[in-house]
Amino acid sequence: MSDSQSTAWAPAPPPPPPPGFNADEFFSGIHWHQQWELFQGVTTPGRNPVGLLCDYMGVPQDLRGKRVLDIGAWHGCYSFECERRGAAEVVAMVLENPENVGFTRLKKALGSRVRCVNQSVYSIDQRVLGQFDVVLFAGVLYHLRYPLLAIDKIRTVCRGTVHVETHVCDQYFLPAGGDAPRPLELVHPDLPKVPIWRFYKEDELLGNWSNWFGPNVQAVVEGFESAGFTVEVRKTWVDRAAFTASAQTDLIYALDRTYEGQSADNQRLIGLTIPSDYAWRH
Repeated sequence: MSDSQSTAWAPAPPPPPPPGFNADEFFSGIHWHQQWELFQGVTTPGRNPVGLLCDYMGVPQDLRGKRVLDIGAWHGCYSFECERRGAAEVVAMVLENPENVGFTRLKKALGSRVRCVNQSVYSIDQRVLGQFDVVLFAGVLYHLRYPLLAIDKIRTVCRGTVHVETHVCDQYFLPAGGDAPRPLELVHPDLPKVPIWRFYKEDELLGNWSNWFGPNVQAVVEGFESAGFTVEVRKTWVDRAAFTASAQTDLIYALDRTYEGQSADNQRLIGLTIPSDYAWRH
């Protein structure tokens, strides 16, 4: 066996910082969420470790030849990590102005080829974006008022796997009335097996008005299954969980016998392309 065959491919390590690089100055003015090694010995000052969370979600080390979509990229650290892992193309989808969240700053410092699109998961359009081998969906699901619509939209552009990280309520269920959170099984032992989407009308979850739903693990699994994925629960910890969802059934078949599938308006909303000879079941 040759040396090239016996040695597994691995991403290149972070480059050294450029001459005169001042980390304090570079990171100032941004509220950093993601923690990622930008240069050797220089890490973005967030608290969410990107490399570790990629491992939890099952993101492959070797992404050579893959098209990657990072939904809710924010600073873009997951996007840049995928580029470092050899992805052929990375599209970072952000709602925010990339200048204001540090994305542009990091891209310029890295000389990155990651492409930023300023749009919502709800506006995903296969005709514009094409298909992706790998989709990252980290820290987004619980911020959405329409989580199943988002999952359907993701299915229209995913030809491979979606790597999901999200808040879950299994160990952090908030009862009504402001009582302290408790494990779901203490409310009733059967509830962890039932798909639950705990709706937060205000800022009940951690004082954050952008948190809308607290699904349990079963709800995440069945939500993605309903859009034509098979799902692996990879890890749960405290009030978080990580999953890998693999595209299997085409969305058109997954939504058979649903109003979403059979309504022309809903088809357009989701982005379904209906074969001319497709016969809906009744």
